[in-house]
Amino acid sequence: MLARNPASAVQELELKFQLGAGAVDALRRSALPPGAGEVVSLRATYFDTPDHRLRDGGFSLRVRREGARHVQTLKHRGAGGLFERDEWESEIKGPELDLALLTGTPIADLAADAALTPAFTIEVERFLQVREHGGARIEISLDLGRILAGGREEPVAELELERLDGDDAALFDLARALQAQAPLTPLFESKAERGYRLAGHDGVAALKARAAPLLADTPVGDAFQRVTRDALVQIAGNARLLPRSRNADVLHQLRVGLRRLRAGLVVFRGILDADGLAFARRESRWLAGELAEARDLDVFIQLAGAQDEIEEAPGRVALFATLRRAQAEAYDRALAAVSSERYRRLLLDLGAWIEIGAWRAAARTAALRDGPCDRFAGSVLDRLAAGVARRARRFNKLDIEARHDLRKQVKKLRYASAFFAATWPEHPRRKARYRLALKDLQDRLGAINDLSVAAGVANQMASRGTHDLAFAAGLEAGRLDRASQDALETARKALKAFRRQRPFWPSHKRRNGDLNHSASKSRSS
Repeated sequence: MLARNPASAVQELELKFQLGAGAVDALRRSALPPGAGEVVSLRATYFDTPDHRLRDGGFSLRVRREGARHVQTLKHRGAGGLFERDEWESEIKGPELDLALLTGTPIADLAADAALTPAFTIEVERFLQVREHGGARIEISLDLGRILAGGREEPVAELELERLDGDDAALFDLARALQAQAPLTPLFESKAERGYRLAGHDGVAALKARAAPLLADTPVGDAFQRVTRDALVQIAGNARLLPRSRNADVLHQLRVGLRRLRAGLVVFRGILDADGLAFARRESRWLAGELAEARDLDVFIQLAGAQDEIEEAPGRVALFATLRRAQAEAYDRALAAVSSERYRRLLLDLGAWIEIGAWRAAARTAALRDGPCDRFAGSVLDRLAAGVARRARRFNKLDIEARHDLRKQVKKLRYASAFFAATWPEHPRRKARYRLALKDLQDRLGAINDLSVAAGVANQMASRGTHDLAFAAGLEAGRLDRASQDALETARKALKAFRRQRPFWPSHKRRNGDLNHSASKSRSS
């Protein structure tokens, strides 16, 4: 679809999928039989500044040859949906950029001041078909080809569904039907993003969280969608990188995405339908469990491997050989999970729930869902901060389970404070101090947890293998236990520093000081 006015954005709703092994043949046997549609050869060149300023701003700019036609397209993914992009598109005379068409778009000033040069090229054969499904007209595109950048190339095998008219639910319904016929993994990464990676922008670096600002007047329902969309993008992006890297940072950021998703479920549970919430909790818990063993072994190997002063005795060599084998098996389990049918359904069904789930139409929660973010966020942060204060009482006497529970509550408060950081622009220094102290507290409690997890791994290793291996594992367990005592003291100091901070959000519940200060009355900590 071509925009009549290039300065006006057309919003497109589309679902994209990465094709697994055998998917092309399966689709050609069922959804896209030869001769049932048209075939188009496409060649698109993407333009940017040498330092990729367009990409960093969330934009992509291309000129695509479609037969004898050339079409210039600017796309932007802002705070819209997982499956929505703003698009400015116009037919042009040739393969060179028409800078005049960028006037009135968000990149007009940059295009006027900076040199835009080719960054990479995408060549695909596109098999097109328009289908009626559930009262909607949906365009199905199968793209097979390659991305070219700086002498390197990467294959493309993707399916895209775009709703031309009709109901959004029909689009997801067709996607589920096709997913039942072929291994299709929802893809939130565009070809342009893959092209930038191939061009050297990020390589296989782990994908970290994107910050979607939630302002005071942002409706609560929109806030939930922004938070969970960003988490799902982080989960899917790192899961896509994991088979290529088997990298501890990628695995960690995948788990961070899951934690941010689960924190979003906690924060916004008051507007969510019970069935959808139960599904999201159950499936995210399953995926986190499949990744846990690999992460535990990563932590132990990192902590134990850092001790260079320990002599490489035969038992220690045997211990690390056993750990590396166990680590490889744990990564195999993680990779099996993110390659599974259950994972593919999780991404699609969770994305559909976020976009069009029953929670969006529930009359019972309409006032809260459609109300402004600031009042809602203040009550949430009050509740979470009170939970931290309550769990932190008598800190020195907390057992392992109680400290673990405190760490989880601190983590929820930290994620929530990040979600709502832009909701109150007042008192930026107070906000920075609060969030920094909260981060330090989470990090210190996390260090205790890591040491506890690593000690558990060491104790497991001590029960297997040779006497030398068991002895080396026992030494590690003892060292980790001693390190835990030092970490506990550091965490106590971090808790004390956090209690001195004033919350950055307004609250009608605070009386005679801050919630954090209420816990400081306990002399035992």
